[in-house]
Amino acid sequence: MSVVVLTNTFAYWGERDLHDALRLIVKGKVEVVSADESHQVRAGIGRDGLVVKMPAPLVVRLLEFSGIRIKREEVAWSPEAVYERDKNVCQFWHHDEKTGKRFKHKCSTDERTIDHLIPKSRGGKNSFLNCVTACQTCNIKLKKNRTPLEAGMELHRLPETPKRRRGDMVVLSFNFNPSNKAHQALVEVMPKFAAA
Repeated sequence: MSVVVLTNTFAYWGERDLHDALRLIVKGKVEVVSADESHQVRAGIGRDGLVVKMPAPLVVRLLEFSGIRIKREEVAWSPEAVYERDKNVCQFWHHDEKTGKRFKHKCSTDERTIDHLIPKSRGGKNSFLNCVTACQTCNIKLKKNRTPLEAGMELHRLPETPKRRRGDMVVLSFNFNPSNKAHQALVEVMPKFAAA
């Protein structure tokens, strides 16, 4: 069962499953705008140990968040973008010979390299998920033409594709489903708020 979520200004925000909506209600993050009185759901356990039930929510409204979402777009791959994502830190753990403790090593501009986790000679691509910043020692002397697993080397963070904000708002659209009770409830309550 889905629950329609509105922003605090009653604009459509999205949908949550019933469990998530109940959690938001209990935490005081939303208020119930419309509920199915014929369907009681368990909302928690009271201090006296009795089960607390309430009508199943169909439409809820966020109390504080205005609902603005900013579009994000993927950054184009380049060595500089990899260095920026990794903040010039070698992505392989380094080990202190005296203490045996591992640490992160910040590379100088001269010693940083791009390491392909799956080597290019073995079909590895230039991509954010296959490339990491590595110092020359880790990349050229230790890992060589192997995968990290084969070389016995451990990444301190898995690579990911970075995204940046565009500054545009996301346009949220509502696709009415006449067989969805929450959608029916939204259509019923929205004229009330539009008239207010």
